[in-house]
Amino acid sequence: MKRTQSLILLVLIAAIFISAGCCRRPAKTQPIAKGIIFSVEYSLEDGKTGGFTRLNFAKAVPGGNGSWNIDAYGVLTRDFLIITYPQKKELGPRVIPTHRLLDIQFGDGGIKKVDESQPVPSNP
Repeated sequence: MKRTQSLILLVLIAAIFISAGCCRRPAKTQPIAKGIIFSVEYSLEDGKTGGFTRLNFAKAVPGGNGSWNIDAYGVLTRDFLIITYPQKKELGPRVIPTHRLLDIQFGDGGIKKVDESQPVPSNP
């Protein structure tokens, strides 16, 4: 009788440990890099590339297709680049899968303030 009770108790303890291990939440993905985005280029669905830069110079846009004079903050994880726009609070974050990233550069590039409302610069 004692042997049966011990065996049942052992099976119950093992079941508790197994179920506790199966119910763990996945760990949060740690950021690889985060901060002000100087420039980013990523592939689009149609095979072209898009991107933006902090510079107020249209020809500086990575891949030649995108926006310039953009104030953006990014968090790069193993799976995603999450971009927020501090001057556009009404926009939610843009999430780009890392397999679509071609290039990203963090830093302010010496540009402390970006005035996104500036007119298109004239190219000399």
